[in-house]
Amino acid sequence: MIGDSFWTPKRPVRLALLGAVLAMVALHQSELFGLMNSQALIFGWIPVQIAYDVAYLLVGTGILAVMYLVAPEPPAEHEATVEDGGATDSAAADGGEH
Repeated sequence: MIGDSFWTPKRPVRLALLGAVLAMVALHQSELFGLMNSQALIFGWIPVQIAYDVAYLLVGTGILAVMYLVAPEPPAEHEATVEDGGATDSAAADGGEH
């Protein structure tokens, strides 16, 4: 089961994503860098902590986008069925009324 996981680094892209996520966990601790007490401003008006948080958010969004593109398609057994609340073609065609 673990060998078939998305996080098993079978390909270099997955290894890079795993490393990026682990790095983001460490970088999330911005108070360790002393940014919370910093009075520095970026471009003369953005506090450095807010700039760091925005950059962190953008990098995290990029990592999630790459994960979405790299993730394999789910197997057919995970698709919705009538019992799970999914609609069939005949029910959708006549408006779902029987």
